[in-house]
Amino acid sequence: MKVKHLLVCITVFLATSLFGQELYPNLTKKLSSFKDSTVLLKIDKIYNYEVKKDPKQILLLKLWEFSLYDSLKYASLKDSLLIELLPKANKIFHPKVDEIYFSAANQQIDLNEYEKGISYLYKGLKVARKYKIKKRECVFLKSIGVAYLKLDDNKTAERYLREALFCAENLKNDLLIANSSISLGNALKDQGDLVNAEKYYQKSLEIALRINEERLIAGNYNNLGNVMRRKKNDKEALKYFFKALEMNIKSGNKSWESFNYHNIANTYDDLKKYDLSIKFLFLSSKLKIELNDSLSLISDYVNFSEVFAKKSEYKNAYEFLNKYVKLNEVLNLKEQSNLLKDLEAKYESEKKLTEINQLKMGSELQKVKNFSLKLQAHKNRNILILSIIALISLIIGIGILFKTNKRRKQTNELLFLKNNEIEKSNSSLQLALNDLSIKNKEVIDSINYATYIQQAALPNISQIISDQLQFELFFVPKDIVSGDFYFSYQLYKKSIFGVADCTGHGVPGAMVSLIGMNSLDKVVREEKHELSSSMVDSVNIHVQNSLSRGGDLSNDGMDISFCYLNHEDNVLHFTGANHNAYILRKNQNINLDPDNNRITVRLENDSFSLIQLTGVRRPIGKTISEVPFDEVNFQLVKEDRIVLFSDGYADQIGELNNKKLKKRAMLTMLLDSSNLSVKDQLLFMKNGFESWKGEAEQVDDVCLLIVGLTV
Repeated sequence: MKVKHLLVCITVFLATSLFGQELYPNLTKKLSSFKDSTVLLKIDKIYNYEVKKDPKQILLLKLWEFSLYDSLKYASLKDSLLIELLPKANKIFHPKVDEIYFSAANQQIDLNEYEKGISYLYKGLKVARKYKIKKRECVFLKSIGVAYLKLDDNKTAERYLREALFCAENLKNDLLIANSSISLGNALKDQGDLVNAEKYYQKSLEIALRINEERLIAGNYNNLGNVMRRKKNDKEALKYFFKALEMNIKSGNKSWESFNYHNIANTYDDLKKYDLSIKFLFLSSKLKIELNDSLSLISDYVNFSEVFAKKSEYKNAYEFLNKYVKLNEVLNLKEQSNLLKDLEAKYESEKKLTEINQLKMGSELQKVKNFSLKLQAHKNRNILILSIIALISLIIGIGILFKTNKRRKQTNELLFLKNNEIEKSNSSLQLALNDLSIKNKEVIDSINYATYIQQAALPNISQIISDQLQFELFFVPKDIVSGDFYFSYQLYKKSIFGVADCTGHGVPGAMVSLIGMNSLDKVVREEKHELSSSMVDSVNIHVQNSLSRGGDLSNDGMDISFCYLNHEDNVLHFTGANHNAYILRKNQNINLDPDNNRITVRLENDSFSLIQLTGVRRPIGKTISEVPFDEVNFQLVKEDRIVLFSDGYADQIGELNNKKLKKRAMLTMLLDSSNLSVKDQLLFMKNGFESWKGEAEQVDDVCLLIVGLTV
């Protein structure tokens, strides 16, 4: 209790000594008189009062709460606010917003989601540079380098760690210098540069001993042991490893203790003492499993396999090799590393453009300032000359006019030189913009290639040959790739088809759509289900399992229209997740159960009716709804048409009135065109959409599927 109270006092002290960077220091100061048992209630009370007083400050006040919870070590409260603040971080204009990105990055890296983690670190680095917070810039550079180290991208890691070390040395911050040096040594060691790696380890160790930083001392002992091992000096290597192990056991640092065991095991392997090697590998893997460090556990499994093979215990060797393969597939590190190449290229392009703009702005401001000073000097001289003219003779006045003409000539010469300098700056800017244009084209080309991958996964509706069904499709992605997709499977005396609308559009939506298509393929081809509802439920499980790697921040999912048609009795089994299905039928065939509120006539004219099969109000993916997926069964007759669609068609904004088309108008168009053939009806709907949209921007992916029953 006393410790918590002390933390509150420390937080208040820091808040009043950060020269304006701290949020609401006057509010934080009010907490100093409260004990731990009441401080949370007081924070909440201050927050509610300030929001009520000025609702426009709500985001900054939430950031204030977030910083306090972080300082006071209230992890669960901080994480809860992080989920709320992260999507809105780009709308918060304050230097402390970098804390949001830093916490989100660490959270994702702990989950082995390095692509997301590093992207948040880039955003935090951008904030630190914008507000010129040099210490935070050093920390972000080092964290990016360490993240790339974990992905074995040692070249990229080295570049960022050298930047971090240079930054720390300029600040003369011993702890940052020591931390950057040890990480840079790791990057060089993994590239085989043992001489320079040892130099940076020794540099870090010297500082760590001077400032008595035990964690860094132990880390450098461990790393120097690795250098000695690679130099084949196993005796010296073991000496360093056991010194590090003793310090880490004493301090309770189980993570680094596991690394020491791993390195000792490798050294005994080099000495062909295989039983000792296995003993220390078991100690290492036990700790890594306890700490849930899957990334480091991979290397233990590889070493287990190699040592058991050397002992000719091939069964054990195979068992650990199999564990390695499965864990490696789960982490998918190679794919994350490849995705980060594009992310880094994008970051470097943005950084380069920002630097060019800053240089241009600084140069132009200086030129304007100099020119203004010259004009002011000329003005003062002219005033003086005019005063003298009032007092002296005409001859002196003529002399003054002569001098004025001479100065005007000098001014023209200066303007000519300035114009030349501006032209040179424009040429440099044009070269930089051309370079940026090339990089942008490379990114667009990569996305264009991705569309071929997505198209290969989609069925070719026009080539589906069926005696019972006719398929017609209107499919227009908003961007190059789509978050909507459609599917069709022709089984023995059965057909499965439908439309799905995934969260978002463009590249994020396409990624979710690939997960959805893969899940559907598994359910239809590998599992045996008799009900459409059980198939959708199984798809839901597969999608949630795939997206769960994104952690609690992932709210992706999809809406789906799933149709399972039995051709023996022409009964349509429909399950909808936030989607409905529609049946176009001639009026003489209408015979509906009035007590079934899931099957209703939505619209009708003299000849046709549009029947709605209502789905469940629940998406596939993470949701608070617990409504079970069920199915609606409907007896089809010859010439019935099944219509399925995503919401992109009805949500389209019109060029002339800037309003949505809306679902009612879309359904009316379907009913009005029901007397046409299936192909002509699809063409009518396509032309209607294009006519409504005009020159307006498409707002979402569009997918409309019409399936005609021919028998």
